[in-house]
Amino acid sequence: MIQPVVEKKALLESVENDVDFLKTVIGVFITDCPRMLAEIRLAVAARNPTLVKSAAHALKGSVSFFGATSAVEASRILEFMGREENLDGVDKALGILEREMALVLSALDEIAMDTA
Repeated sequence: MIQPVVEKKALLESVENDVDFLKTVIGVFITDCPRMLAEIRLAVAARNPTLVKSAAHALKGSVSFFGATSAVEASRILEFMGREENLDGVDKALGILEREMALVLSALDEIAMDTA
C-alpha cells in the first residue's frame, strides 16, 4: 500500500479534530511556502551554505507539522549540506525538495477542500 504524502486522519487528530483551525494552519502554510521555497532557491543559486542551511531548516520545521516525511527528509538533506558547507549535488537536492513540496501542497489543498 502506498503511504499518503499527508495523512488526513493523523493531521486532524493533531489539532483535536478542529477542522477550522486545521484549515487556517494549512492556509498559512500554503501562503508562506512559496516564499520559503524562493529563499532556498536564492540561497542555492548564490551557493551560500549558511543561507541554504537556515532556509531549509525553516521549511523543514514548517512542513514537519504535517507529517510529510519525504519533504522533511528532502529539507533535512539541504540543511545538512549547508551546515557541512558542501553544496555538491545541491541542485539535484533542490529538485527533489521541489517535487516533494508540490506533492505536499497538493495533498494539503485536497485536505482543506475535503474538510469544507
